[in-house]
Amino acid sequence: MTLRGISIALALALTGPALAISTDEQAAFEAAIEDARAFMMRDPNAALEAAQRAAEAAGASAGETDAHRVALADWLQAEALMRLGRHSEAGPIAERALELLGPSPEPTKLYGDLLVARGRIAMAAPDYETAFVAFTEAYDAFRAIGETRSQAIVLQSLASLYTDAKQYERALEYLDSAVERYSDPSLNLAAFNNRANAYRELGQYEAALANYRSALDVAVEMDSALLEARILTNIAALHARFDAFDEAERALEAARARTAGAGAGEWTRFIDGVRAITALGRGELDQARRALERTFEGVPLEQTPQHYAEFHNAGADLYARLDQLDMALAHLHAFKRLDDRARDVAASANSALLGAQFEFAEQNLQIEQLRAQQLEQHLALEREQAQARFFAFAGLLALIICLLVLGYARYRTERARKKSLAAALYNDAETQLPSRTALERVIEQRESEGRPSYVLAIEVNRHEHLRAALGFTAFSTLLQSLAKRLHKDYAPDHVGVIAPGVLGVLLDADEVHDAIHDEGDDALMKIVETLRKRLAAPVQIGEINVDVTTTCGAALHDLEECDESAFRRAVIALEQAQTARRTFATYDPVQFGDPAQNLTLMSRLQSAVANGDVTLHYQPKLNLRTGRFESAEALMRWNDPERGYIPPDAYIPFAEQTGRIRELTEWSLMRALVDQMALSKAGHPMSIAVNISSVLCTDDDFVAKAVRFAGQSTDGLIFEVTESAVMYDVEKAIRALELWTKAGATVSIDDYGTGQSSLVYLKRLPVQELKLDRAFVKDVVDNNKDRMLVRSTVDLAHNLGLKLTAEGVEDDETLNVLKLLGCDSAQGFGLCRPISLIDLVGFLQRHNEEAPAVRTEDSTVARQQGQ
Repeated sequence: MTLRGISIALALALTGPALAISTDEQAAFEAAIEDARAFMMRDPNAALEAAQRAAEAAGASAGETDAHRVALADWLQAEALMRLGRHSEAGPIAERALELLGPSPEPTKLYGDLLVARGRIAMAAPDYETAFVAFTEAYDAFRAIGETRSQAIVLQSLASLYTDAKQYERALEYLDSAVERYSDPSLNLAAFNNRANAYRELGQYEAALANYRSALDVAVEMDSALLEARILTNIAALHARFDAFDEAERALEAARARTAGAGAGEWTRFIDGVRAITALGRGELDQARRALERTFEGVPLEQTPQHYAEFHNAGADLYARLDQLDMALAHLHAFKRLDDRARDVAASANSALLGAQFEFAEQNLQIEQLRAQQLEQHLALEREQAQARFFAFAGLLALIICLLVLGYARYRTERARKKSLAAALYNDAETQLPSRTALERVIEQRESEGRPSYVLAIEVNRHEHLRAALGFTAFSTLLQSLAKRLHKDYAPDHVGVIAPGVLGVLLDADEVHDAIHDEGDDALMKIVETLRKRLAAPVQIGEINVDVTTTCGAALHDLEECDESAFRRAVIALEQAQTARRTFATYDPVQFGDPAQNLTLMSRLQSAVANGDVTLHYQPKLNLRTGRFESAEALMRWNDPERGYIPPDAYIPFAEQTGRIRELTEWSLMRALVDQMALSKAGHPMSIAVNISSVLCTDDDFVAKAVRFAGQSTDGLIFEVTESAVMYDVEKAIRALELWTKAGATVSIDDYGTGQSSLVYLKRLPVQELKLDRAFVKDVVDNNKDRMLVRSTVDLAHNLGLKLTAEGVEDDETLNVLKLLGCDSAQGFGLCRPISLIDLVGFLQRHNEEAPAVRTEDSTVARQQGQ
């Protein structure tokens, strides 16, 4: 008996009573079970045959004692059938196996595996409520027996459920938990790939690419050329979505090389589909057409599965450009079919997760009505053809008349068909407002006249919630009402729907530029605010008044670029406004950056930290009461061997977006502790201040690590956080600050006065210091209002038991005024610029040797040292 056979026998002995079957039958059963498991990943058909043999062997000896063996064989049959896509056949077998285990079975691995099978079968139905319950019960069973790998599998299954519901952030949480729970190549491959898919849908290019590359590394370790090809194709699709077409082409070539002789089968269609999207993005229409034809070769357009949706979308765009309207309409219908299916799945999943019931009767009725209409149209066409054949047998005169009538009828039909096609292409299906394609046609017409345009993207805030609450029809009515309000200032063909819940408006760029010339740079903002106020009035939907708020993004259409680019940039500007929590933003190419260059920058940053190219400089802080420098702020400095000095603003925002900010901050804390010890040994003990990003104040893992760092400090750490970081999630931030304070750290509110903090929250925050922003300090010598603000802030801080530090001190006169106003400490270039650790030791040595009366002279030396 093999080792696997022995383990199977032991497992069955632990999960059920002794089995009264012969040795030959037991050997046959164990051999079949072993074959089924071995073939499951690479050959589900062979696995199914082996599982069926196991079921026959288990049933050879009748009796209740065989229940667990039969259940095990049934589970393997159900697994194989699911891998073959035969979920409807797998369902009864899995349910039969669960019945064999009894009404209240003990938690075992087999019981948990059967619950997972029930959940996956329910998802395919789709029955997400049943799936969610099954996955939850399976997780409880696996946790009860300590089966961590199976727990990770269930967490990934739950992540799939949330992905179908388009709750990608929640899906990422489950995937992260799955990776933390258990790690092996096959599970890691699935987790990295699914995480990348979620990040892609969230529009996070760098995070998606990083996870795809991690999945590719696992596929290489598994020595599976087919898996490598699939991951490379996903990477190419990601590049194409973000217009990095050169990178997409290279990834496709690598995928094609992996599939040579590897039996890729249907996967080559997916490669050709992504190649078509890439060629279309480059404007290579013939190449895109050939690739798309290979993708859909032998595949009926009305029967394509869900992953063909992007290819249909590309096909509609491609054939519309080639003026092949029949093909464009066919692909558009197919895309609409798959898009509706995806929306229905997401709605169903969300409803199941909320425990609600969703009725599909109305949708089924609409489908049946559509089918009936199609049948009536088909019968009408058959009747017309029958009449044409009847008149064809008439005399010559009758034939001529028939041909004339038929020709006219065909002319009318063709004209109606083209009109219907144009309506489908240029009108949004739900609202009948102009589509993005229609607005692109207007831009093209204006471009031919040499007239540039501004594109506004106006998103209805919480539009997904409103659509779910009001229903699809009522929400479409809402968008129509908003569009009618915009028609008061703009032509109907200049207002349309460019994305779900997003209206697009075309502005005459010349008129906008004239307004900017007359009124200043904020003229465009005034135009947008006028539109937002007009849209803000409540909309009457039935008997309900719906309050609407909007967020806007704007982008200028360049006459030398494709018409679609302006809409893409306007949507990006919309996202930039939402990220900055503003109501309006124009497209900022610097903020968006080059995805490939940003990715390279993040990779170089990681290497720079390891190579020592990233260091900490320190700007000392003067105690105005003792005249001594008792603390210093740690500031990151990156000197790249090729690009030279790279300012923090060039990489810190991207580090926050990609999650790298956590490892950078942890490195800064560790480096600060080492430097603090060096300062203490040199005879200059002082506290070190480290800036904490807003995204880390609510990161439980980082908060715990920061507590440990604070406890290791010899002379104390100061954690500087901004007002916005605290106000984002006040209660959670307060808990983090309390933990840091208890650990011995000093908490300081940085850039105080520039945020939106409330005095109610300020008195609750466990902080010890306020750092007054330089905006209040720079004019304090000459501006009486600034002096009053500084004085009142000093009084507020002292009354709350806090110390106040003034930032941005540039000269001695400012320093003297701040002393008179009662500030506790000061920091700025007028005292000392940020300097290296070695220079800081020398600076402190000179300062301590000189008398406090000549501090002014020492400030001059500090400025020279910083320069």
